[in-house]
Amino acid sequence: NFLRLSGMAPKMAENEIPIVAEGKSGVKRGSSQNIHRRFPTVASYVSELGGDKGIVIEKVLIANNGVAAIKAIRSIRRWAYDVFGDERKVKFVVMATPEDLRSNAEYIRMGDVIVDVPGGSNNHNYANVTLIVELARLHGVHAVWAGWGHASENPILPDTLANSNPPIKFIGPAGPPMRALGDKIGST
Repeated sequence: NFLRLSGMAPKMAENEIPIVAEGKSGVKRGSSQNIHRRFPTVASYVSELGGDKGIVIEKVLIANNGVAAIKAIRSIRRWAYDVFGDERKVKFVVMATPEDLRSNAEYIRMGDVIVDVPGGSNNHNYANVTLIVELARLHGVHAVWAGWGHASENPILPDTLANSNPPIKFIGPAGPPMRALGDKIGST
């Protein structure tokens, strides 16, 4: 740090880090190594990696709650920080029941947009495919993450999202594989 503050340290690119010890790779102390290229936008990242389907995911509906939602948001934010240097490059719309709101659930505080949904059993909220698709369209999300349980195992959800105008990406398996795996005889 002293060398850097005094201006005597070698100049390094923004995406390089100093190596502080000699490791198995033989990199000497004080040298630098390019560990990860940063991209200015999600669209530039998709383009650089050859994405050609026209869907750039910058806004995701989290159609789950609790630990599942927390893990998804944290994971995507960590990835966004690593790739873009900004954990907020991907925005999150989170569904919240009155019960979730009363409990001051952590995933709600992590969301960029909070959508009130009916409480009670999950067929009124997190397992309600019609509600999830309507919210996805209304909030202009590019993708839906349903996690595990609830609507995540319902093949109607990815099918309906894919047929939306514009199409909305389902983060998970497509409908046909879901159907095959749900058929215990046909999947073996």
